[in-house]
Amino acid sequence: MYYELMAIARVRDPRAKYADAMKIVNTVGKLILNNRGVIRDITSLGAKPLPKIISKNQERHFEGYQFMIGFDSSAAVQEELIRTLRKDPRILRANVFKQHIHKSLNVGTSFEQASK
Repeated sequence: MYYELMAIARVRDPRAKYADAMKIVNTVGKLILNNRGVIRDITSLGAKPLPKIISKNQERHFEGYQFMIGFDSSAAVQEELIRTLRKDPRILRANVFKQHIHKSLNVGTSFEQASK
């Protein structure tokens, strides 16, 4: 099945806003590939101020780096992925959405579909 992971990573250093996000995407990619999944695309949405203050692990965050990963895998892999991300202190929020693809090989991400 095709899934999209949408996540917000913390920004610790204002000069290198993407540092934590890069490490997380690398970890998520390895987790998907090691469990016989396929990564279709990675979309960076950049660092943005959060609509409200998010508290996690006794830290308050005002800004987050947002990204999306489109991947094919089994349901067990996506459950393990979301369980891993919820425990990771670098991730502020993460959700996995199941996307229905009807007889089209390259429909793009939901972000690309919305921007058309």
